[in-house]
Amino acid sequence: MKAAGIILVVLVLAAVCAVGYLYLNANLEVRFVSCVALDGISQLESFNALKKSVESSTFVGTRFSSDPIGTADQYQFLEYTVALGNHAFLNAEVIEMRITPMQGDVLQIGEQPEHDLASGRETQLSAIILTSRNNHSVREATVSCYFWGIPFTTKLTLGK
Repeated sequence: MKAAGIILVVLVLAAVCAVGYLYLNANLEVRFVSCVALDGISQLESFNALKKSVESSTFVGTRFSSDPIGTADQYQFLEYTVALGNHAFLNAEVIEMRITPMQGDVLQIGEQPEHDLASGRETQLSAIILTSRNNHSVREATVSCYFWGIPFTTKLTLGK
């Protein structure tokens, strides 16, 4: 009986060490890829649809300002793209990117589907913000995900 107890204790310690190893090695590699600026006038149809959804309270995303949206010639869309690499043994779940707003930023367009990334895979993730036309494109972003329900975040500078 004593030998069985020692074996069980050793097995529990091995399991705890294995879970700790998985947790300590769980990370998501995040690299900035590109920033594309599109003038509001050149994207007039998208701008008008976005403005209409904000005015009718059906907008999906994050509003940075409660001020009413003006005309398309006052704004630009900035689309940021990052590359994600999951080099952990666990799946990364519910991956999202949030842009830290600056003065003049109006909103970040939300995405409906949740992004998951299997172990050993790579993908790209994009975020689009609407900002005033004269703003520069350098922003800070926070990419967050979950490994086994434990949250992980990575901050990086976009638009350099």
